[in-house]
Amino acid sequence: MEKLIDMTKKHLAILLAILCVTFSVPCLNAHDYQVSLIADTDMALDDARTLIMLLNSDTANIKLIVSSDGAASPQAGVGNISRLLNCFNKKDIPVGIGSVSDKPAPPWRTWSENLTLPESASTASESHTMSASETILKTLNAVDGELIYLCLGPLTNLADALRSDPGIKKKISSLVFFGGMPGDADPGWNYKRDSESADFVFKSGLNIYSLHIPDEKLLLFDQKFFDRITAMNTPAARMVTALHKSPAVSKLLSEGHFRVWDEMTAIYLHYPSLFKFAPAKISGVMQIADFKSDQIQEVYLRLLSPSSDAHLDARESVVLNHFPADPSLFRDDVSPYVEKIIQRHGLEEWKACVLTNEFHRHLGIYSIVGAKMGIRAREILEAPFDTLEVISLAGDKPPLSCMNDGLQVSTGASLGRGAIRLSDEKSQPASIFNYKNQSLTLRIKSEILEKIKSDIDTAVKTYGGMNAEYFEHIRKLSVRYWYEFDRKEIFEKVMTEKE
Repeated sequence: MEKLIDMTKKHLAILLAILCVTFSVPCLNAHDYQVSLIADTDMALDDARTLIMLLNSDTANIKLIVSSDGAASPQAGVGNISRLLNCFNKKDIPVGIGSVSDKPAPPWRTWSENLTLPESASTASESHTMSASETILKTLNAVDGELIYLCLGPLTNLADALRSDPGIKKKISSLVFFGGMPGDADPGWNYKRDSESADFVFKSGLNIYSLHIPDEKLLLFDQKFFDRITAMNTPAARMVTALHKSPAVSKLLSEGHFRVWDEMTAIYLHYPSLFKFAPAKISGVMQIADFKSDQIQEVYLRLLSPSSDAHLDARESVVLNHFPADPSLFRDDVSPYVEKIIQRHGLEEWKACVLTNEFHRHLGIYSIVGAKMGIRAREILEAPFDTLEVISLAGDKPPLSCMNDGLQVSTGASLGRGAIRLSDEKSQPASIFNYKNQSLTLRIKSEILEKIKSDIDTAVKTYGGMNAEYFEHIRKLSVRYWYEFDRKEIFEKVMTEKE
């Protein structure tokens, strides 16, 4: 009876943890929330895609990556991990190498080890790399608080670390494992590759979330989906595209071989509310019960967007096949900034500012700031496009009123739709955004406002008024501010709950 009570208590504790993750996290401003984790991978193709998602994210705080013997050898895995870290300029993330297994290599080892990545992904020296179990112990003992252990391959490394120091369990908040558990009819490759280590870990008392999903329920990673990824043309999407360019992988893709496998763990970490778990028969283990399959594809694409776009619904084109982001399509003074602006501020802000400039009929400082303000409001409120009610405090007198054009374009709250109105109050560099039961006020910071005013006043004095030379100078300033002004830094915010 006491054993049954203890098991019930553990299940209740895990259920409470799930509730906290599933229901509390989305209530936060997601861009202010980070998940600290150790990633353990045998560097299969789907593992590489998962790591690209995690490295591209501003939510995942990766403390360590370790390789295991599975789809790739540990040594080859470390090499490809290093190349990915180079791609994202995250060479400071330590890497550990797992032990070599005496089991035969799987048939897919050749293409797992010979991943195609952009030429910029040079291989760093791995001579200094420590063993996986050593680096796991070092990382866990050094960290304040707890980490999530994310396992995309066999559980060999974690079992070795636990055998060396069982006390590290208190530093692991949960193990998220793409695989089954003891007793499953078919627990999957990651479990079966080292079932002895898997059995040991599942009996260790860790809180474990088992994502064991039959292939027929998983999203098909087919040519059509791949083409959508390719069309995104973001740095992360280009890396995923490169991974599938070799003849062998391209053939498998055309044959419909691939599924969204290990990537489901990254999707879970970012969007836990899409998943439901239920207690398993093994104490401390939660197994996946269901997930919202209709949302997986869009969330997947969002995780390959610039990290700045992670909390923004994408603006869908109305008449364009793809939104222009090729530098050669833009004027000479804007062209050198295209890739830099998208990389720094994300594709969604880029879209809003480009459309604002065309709508506004010239490159203007306040119109661009208005576009950035609208994007920031959508980001903070996590409001889909076309859902905000906007009250502009910018008035109807230029140049401050130029903000209104950017606000309309970036939020979708246009005058034609009746979703934006001008306040009768004295004009000020601010706007109010209402969404559901929340009201957000954003105001340009005083130091930013003074800089803009000073630059405009100087231009008027220098060029003798608002003539052609004045607007040419403002255009240069606007392009520079477009790149330099970070929407997360240039506004003051006040959030209130509406009754």
